[in-house]
Amino acid sequence: FFFFHFPTSRTDTMSSCCPPGSHAYSAPPESYEPLGTTMDLGNDLKVYVSEPPTSSPLAAVLVLPEVFGWSGRLKGIADTLAQEGYLAVMPDCHRGDTAAGKPDIPKWVAETPWDPTVKGDFTLLMDFIKSKNLEKVCAIGFCWGAWAWAKAASSGFSFSCCVGAHPSIKLEEFAFGGSIMEMVEAVPCPCLLLAGGNDPDNVKPGGEYAKVFEEKGGKAIAFEDQLHGWVSRGDITDENIKKGVDTAMEEALAFFKANL
Repeated sequence: FFFFHFPTSRTDTMSSCCPPGSHAYSAPPESYEPLGTTMDLGNDLKVYVSEPPTSSPLAAVLVLPEVFGWSGRLKGIADTLAQEGYLAVMPDCHRGDTAAGKPDIPKWVAETPWDPTVKGDFTLLMDFIKSKNLEKVCAIGFCWGAWAWAKAASSGFSFSCCVGAHPSIKLEEFAFGGSIMEMVEAVPCPCLLLAGGNDPDNVKPGGEYAKVFEEKGGKAIAFEDQLHGWVSRGDITDENIKKGVDTAMEEALAFFKANL
């Protein structure tokens, strides 16, 4: 069912924007052969595109990566979404750079601001999706990627729904000096938050930001036995982590289906 049940190569590198104890950086699994292709949309924005087996996708899904770029299982996750009927499009907004080894993570994150960089990237992404004659767009973001769709949705880009796995929406304040609440309140679409046990309480059920999403048709699920980063880079040779990964992806797929 899932296209990412392959072991990844791990290092001890962990971003300081992640909570203490989070899963470390994982290299893409060497044994996995991606099903999609990489292309350039212009302005040096590379995207990984995985197409569904049918000629009529249910919708497009933006797969928005974490601060480690296209690492871990992200291509496998994009391929899984494609096999479920979606056009999966994963951008590299950091142009091949990652947070790995960076001494000042907030400074590094801030070097890729919403305006003009990420905003311009979303314009290119939406134009690409329109060229495929698709009107419905969803998003799934991991860590940084959840901030990216929250910022985009709060800035006028239209989504049917969004999913944030171990969401780092705190980057709006942590790296950019903005108001997290103002951003969250301006997101109009239903959103699902999948929080690890060491993620902030404000993105768990009943939390300050989760409540705002819940009031707009969204919800939050806490995976208290998992750590931040488990979906995209947790070690799935551990049966508990594998179960948590599978459950999170099942919840994401069900949420997309329910909100299209």
